[in-house]
Amino acid sequence: MDDLYHTQMRIKTKVKALNDALSEVKKKVAIDKPLTMHIPRHSFGNISSDKIPVQMLQKLYRHTDIKTTIGYQANFIHQDADDALDAVLNTPKA
Repeated sequence: MDDLYHTQMRIKTKVKALNDALSEVKKKVAIDKPLTMHIPRHSFGNISSDKIPVQMLQKLYRHTDIKTTIGYQANFIHQDADDALDAVLNTPKA
């Protein structure tokens, strides 16, 4: 348990340091939206949603409950609907 606590604290410290560094980058390049380590996590979730089985995503995200992973991925599982809309909207007119 002690090892787990120290590992979690180390991760928390590193994420904080990275978020601080990203904050500095954000100022230099004049980004007006949030820029944190959470953004790449969402990007990964979006890209991987239909390519990686949910059980593997659970391991990658380090979720203890599969329901957490399923709920998280539910935000990204819209590829079929996106493809259907693209097919309609991008169809050349006759």
